[in-house]
Amino acid sequence: MLKKVHVLFAVRDSLVAESLRLEMDDEENCTFHIVSSGLSAIAEAGRFLPDILVVDAVLPDIDGLGLVDYLRDTLGARMPRVIGGSMTSFGKRGFIRRGAVSVMRTPWDKEALRSELLVQMESIEFGIDWEQGIRLHDCICLLLSQMGMSDTLKGYDYLAWAAALAYENEGRLFSVGRRLYTPIAEHFSTTPGNVERLIRHAVESMMNTGKAKHVYMHFGNTIDPARGKPTNAQAIAMMAQWLRMSA
Repeated sequence: MLKKVHVLFAVRDSLVAESLRLEMDDEENCTFHIVSSGLSAIAEAGRFLPDILVVDAVLPDIDGLGLVDYLRDTLGARMPRVIGGSMTSFGKRGFIRRGAVSVMRTPWDKEALRSELLVQMESIEFGIDWEQGIRLHDCICLLLSQMGMSDTLKGYDYLAWAAALAYENEGRLFSVGRRLYTPIAEHFSTTPGNVERLIRHAVESMMNTGKAKHVYMHFGNTIDPARGKPTNAQAIAMMAQWLRMSA
C-alpha cells in the first residue's frame, strides 16, 4: 500500500550515495537513482518522478542550481524536495533561495545525509497507493458490517481507510490527526476535522446497534467503561490489529 519514495542523487562523488543505497534500499521504503551530471539527472527525472533530489552545487555540465531551476520550470508543483550540497556560501544561498528543504556542506557526511533523508521521507509519509490499499480497506469493511456499522455512513469508509493506513504504518497511530485524518481528508477533498467527526459518529452508531456482542468481542477491554464506547484511535488501532492477526 505504501509507494516507494524515489530519491534522485545528482552528485559528483557517488560513493556516499552508493553506500546509502546498500544500507537503505532494503530497510527503508525507498529507491535510489544515482547519476553524476545534470543532464543525466534531467534524463532520469524524465523516466520517473523523483520525490527527493540530492544535488551538488557543482556538476560537470549543468550546475546544481541550474538543474533545480530547470526541474522547477518543467515539473511545477511536482517538483521534488531538494537537499542541496555546496562547499561555498554562494551555493548554499542559491539553494536556500530556490526553496531547498536542507542545505549541507560537501563533501557529504553520510550519517548527516541519511538522517536528513529519513526526516524528509517521514514528512512525505511514503505516499499512499490508494489502489493497492483497496484490499485492506475491503477487509475492514467486512469487519465493520459484521459489527453492525451501516455502509451508508460516510465515516464507515473513512474508518476503513484509517485502519488500513494504520495497518501499513503503525506509527500513524501516534499522530492520528496528521498521519491519518489529513491524508484521508486530502484524498476525499474534505477536512481533517470532518473526517474525525464522521468516524466518531460512525463508531457511536455502531455501538447503538443490536450487534453489540460483536463489538465487545473485538474491542474487549479497550472500551472505556466511563464512555461506553471506544475512542476513534482505539477503534482504528483495534481494526489494524485485527488485520495483522488475519493476514
